[in-house]
Amino acid sequence: MRVRRQIFSSLFASFLLCSLVLVLGNALPAGAQSTASGTVVGTVTDPSGALVGGAKVEVTDVATHTARTVNTNDAGHYVVADLNPGQYDVVVVKQGFSTTKTSSEVKVGVTTTLNLTLQVGGTNVVVEVQAAGTELQTTNATIGNTITGLSLESLPSLQRDVSTFIELQPGVSPDGSVAGAVVDQSTFMLDGGNNSSDMDGSMTVYTGGFGGDPTGGIVANTIGAGASGVMPTPVDSVEEFKVNTANQTADFNSSAGAQVQVVTKRGTNTWHGTAYEYYLDNNFSANTWDNNLTGTRLPSYHYNRFGGAIGGPILPALAGGKTYLFFNFEGFRWPNSATVERSVPSADMRNGIVTFGGSTYNLATYDDRGIGINPLVQQMWNKYMPLPNDPTCGSLLGGRCDGVNTQGYKANMALPFTSNFAVARLDHDFGEKWHFMSTYRYYHLTNTTKDQVDIGGFFPGDKLGVPAAVSTKPSAP
Repeated sequence: MRVRRQIFSSLFASFLLCSLVLVLGNALPAGAQSTASGTVVGTVTDPSGALVGGAKVEVTDVATHTARTVNTNDAGHYVVADLNPGQYDVVVVKQGFSTTKTSSEVKVGVTTTLNLTLQVGGTNVVVEVQAAGTELQTTNATIGNTITGLSLESLPSLQRDVSTFIELQPGVSPDGSVAGAVVDQSTFMLDGGNNSSDMDGSMTVYTGGFGGDPTGGIVANTIGAGASGVMPTPVDSVEEFKVNTANQTADFNSSAGAQVQVVTKRGTNTWHGTAYEYYLDNNFSANTWDNNLTGTRLPSYHYNRFGGAIGGPILPALAGGKTYLFFNFEGFRWPNSATVERSVPSADMRNGIVTFGGSTYNLATYDDRGIGINPLVQQMWNKYMPLPNDPTCGSLLGGRCDGVNTQGYKANMALPFTSNFAVARLDHDFGEKWHFMSTYRYYHLTNTTKDQVDIGGFFPGDKLGVPAAVSTKPSAP
């Protein structure tokens, strides 16, 4: 495929990659949760260790001030499921006991156990409990790691895509395979939807990944070297990123490899935004020995990655709660240039003079008509094949280039690479038990290759001696 373009705006892609969630809160059991959220569970006791039933547990999102309330059962247990990743304030109130307040961080795909002890006293007395050391995941033995917030923006990532962090987990090889499982055994979840490739599972075999080295590598389309989902996940668009590599529970696991869970950022009560641009230039690099030998200049190119993100409330409180929006756009421009070499007829061969075994022959001498080289062939060569500039043939020597009858023509050619990514997330709280969330993604990629090159100006707009990629014919919009 010479030009690869992906536009995820069709109905099918919208169904696959847009999450539309309308959840009845507190309806899920302790062990079940969405792949795009977390859960807090725990037990409330009195100073003697006796279980306290009927205590009101209020969990409030610090970012949006949205509160969820549940009551402990007769065994003193409580469950608050489907919480968006983030920081939460937890308040427990029970008549005859002091109000207990603490905080907890909710992570995607994690069930956090938060056990609390109430002190005897009036409810007007607030006891703040430090949560350090009390947040435990005791409901399963899943092995994995979650990267959140500031860490995502601070850690070095190739191409600023969070899929780079998959290889940082124990047991994961650079190609994305986990503990001996092949690469297509990893599952990528994005806002609760399946983001896995239906071709190779991890975007490393038939198609390129987004988090890798775009200058080359082991991937077919040379745009990455690490496992990733179908849609890119730029750092500035992601709230949390988690990789499970072993002992996944049955409610999540669908393969023998890793389970990658990614959650998009969301709007909060206050407006926040970022803007960024990264520019890298290769013109300070040294030229190759082969290029210096033939007087070919260093291929000039640069990377330009830019974008911005913004999020906040967009409407006044209505229908039970507030509405929040998050939007992120990221563009990548790579006016790439590369050196190509093709075999062309030498000046003597164009005139019907050929050399074999050290002996030179004029074809006209051996032609009874005295014509020698076919005039039409000669005309075609002169019109569509530039004169050689590399008598050594370079890497072509020994194949279609012998350095005598055919020689190399070497020049630089443009290989532009462009991509545009956008994501929008909309959240609305209808109340404590109902929450609406929708995300939409757009991605358009154009990747020019040098598999087929026009060096003779055959196609309209091309010039003799200026290599042009056939992958852009007809011209991409």
